[in-house]
Amino acid sequence: MRKGVRITLLCLAFVLLCSGCSTPGLELKNRLIVQAIGIDALPQGVRLTVQALNTEMAGNPNGSGESGAVTRTLLSEGKTVSEAISALSKQTGKRPLLSQNQVIVFGRETAEKGLFSYLDFFVRDPSSRLTVPVVLSDTTAQELVSAQLGENILSADSITELLQAERYAPTQVSQALYALMNRMQSDVTNAYLPVVRAETQQEEVRLVLCGVSVFSKDRLDFALEEEETMVLSLLTKNGAGGYWTVEDANRKAQTTVHIRKADVSMQSRLKDETPVFSLRLFVTGDVVETESAAPFSLTKEYLEDTRTLLKEKIEEAVRAALAHCLVSENADPFGLGQRLRQRYPKRFSALFTDWHAVLPEVEYEVEVEAELERIGNGVENL
Repeated sequence: MRKGVRITLLCLAFVLLCSGCSTPGLELKNRLIVQAIGIDALPQGVRLTVQALNTEMAGNPNGSGESGAVTRTLLSEGKTVSEAISALSKQTGKRPLLSQNQVIVFGRETAEKGLFSYLDFFVRDPSSRLTVPVVLSDTTAQELVSAQLGENILSADSITELLQAERYAPTQVSQALYALMNRMQSDVTNAYLPVVRAETQQEEVRLVLCGVSVFSKDRLDFALEEEETMVLSLLTKNGAGGYWTVEDANRKAQTTVHIRKADVSMQSRLKDETPVFSLRLFVTGDVVETESAAPFSLTKEYLEDTRTLLKEKIEEAVRAALAHCLVSENADPFGLGQRLRQRYPKRFSALFTDWHAVLPEVEYEVEVEAELERIGNGVENL
């Protein structure tokens, strides 16, 4: 009896699934498959720039193959993001499908005014993914999303590829929608976004990551320098640490080291009512290039001095980045306050009603341990 009931339920589910596939509103040809969404604030609303797949042309083997044949860029406006999305449906006769969206782009002026009112739609819409990356355009979102990069090259694909390089180039950082929202709503941690720009070189347009900007709540606040971004990556990602070049004044030489691995230990404590953070970084690097009076010659003394110089340079960079963000900008993109609150939840709430006002008084200790492992062919490892 139970077996018969199960078979009946399975058959019913199969029928329902098949009937759903034939629903006209759900067929792909009736959906606008969104690949990128750009958002620019207007005096009385918002402008959306949407890059979408042209399903009719993409599925037509007799298509022309001209530039833009499988993609198209659409503009719509509304008082809110949801109204602008609805205007897209009226414009195209199709319902936008956001589950395939690869990136959300905000214009710089929009970010300066605040992003909360534009993010609410993406949090509540069931087809929108909270893991989609968010970036900031150096100009307008429209300019970035509609950039003509070549035949059938999507700006969404190009931006995604840039963000994926974070694993190999720590001067770049990415931020998913859910992480951005969590940081913007936090009363201790500052959000940050990578900045992308469209550049024209030799009559060709390409997209480049040109920095990282930090927010105060949901408003754009200040930019990080390249070395500060590398420190942010070291302290928050616990991954590779990029390329660091150190100069040996005595030998009139410079050596570039690739930080292949970086582990961070961050301890927090209270000294009376003063927050104190102890940061210990363990970095492992490879010598990738040297420039000296005696090329290709690496003695143990040379390498030991290089290791010491690398250690000192990273320590100095970390202290400088902390001083700039904590003291000069009253910002904490590193998540120090969150760590302290997790350790002392009651005391933190009682002592630091405004964490950002306390930041200039924070004390921190920085210690780096560096190792050089791979130093090239024909030379013994340390």
